[in-house]
Amino acid sequence: MGQPLTGPLVGQHILVTRPAGQAAKLVAGIEGLGGRATHIPFLAINPVADYHAIEEIAGRLTDYQACVFVSANAVQSAWPTLTDQRPWPEKLTAAVVGPGTAKALRQLGVKRIQQPEAQFDSEGLLALPFFAPEHCKRQRFALIRGVGGRDLIASALRERGALVDEASVYERSLDSRAVGVMQQLLGAEHTMQDRPSAMIVTSSESLQRFMKAAPELLGQAIRQLSIIAPHERIVQEAHGLGFEQVRLCDGGDDGILNFLQTYNE
Repeated sequence: MGQPLTGPLVGQHILVTRPAGQAAKLVAGIEGLGGRATHIPFLAINPVADYHAIEEIAGRLTDYQACVFVSANAVQSAWPTLTDQRPWPEKLTAAVVGPGTAKALRQLGVKRIQQPEAQFDSEGLLALPFFAPEHCKRQRFALIRGVGGRDLIASALRERGALVDEASVYERSLDSRAVGVMQQLLGAEHTMQDRPSAMIVTSSESLQRFMKAAPELLGQAIRQLSIIAPHERIVQEAHGLGFEQVRLCDGGDDGILNFLQTYNE
């Protein structure tokens, strides 16, 4: 089926930088709005070598007040181990930061899910009544995350009197193809119409890693693009890296696509 000839994104070429396997909805949504989408993953997601910590959590799932997943990557990386010996306990609550992670859990049959309604970050999750200090004291929580992520959730729960078992189940690295593919996309052989005018960045770490690895000329070229970011932290990181055109949108794929509805206005 051909790309629509009408829509709010006609004439726009948007770059999506999500990891492999996580961009389909955004790409389809951009094309459905009449735009052109190119997907170049900035980060690669790889399993950790040592799964001892997640195996320990899997053996005591029924002990937890809740199991906190920081991302859909955490769900996908941990789930085979968590449910290897026994199914997910029906009464166990899963807690998530954003709608993408909640969707991943619902697809796996998890029914009890706590998530923020609007502020899709650690602060939004910790503000839920479920995590009020009186509900955390002397309770045990599992926190499933990636290597090197923020420590806010674990530290806040411990300050509220909870016991927290942590497991890092994946690690992030710069996608080995990202710099080369971007050089091709922004190369002199491409006309200005072929090049993207904006890129969607959903991770401050992905932008920081890419810009650190990019040669000087590529860095200069990519700074000419507008950035669409679903969190203030990403906006601040982009400004710090020299990007001047940075626009904040709501979180999640739906929030980004809703923002793009009026991008040309």
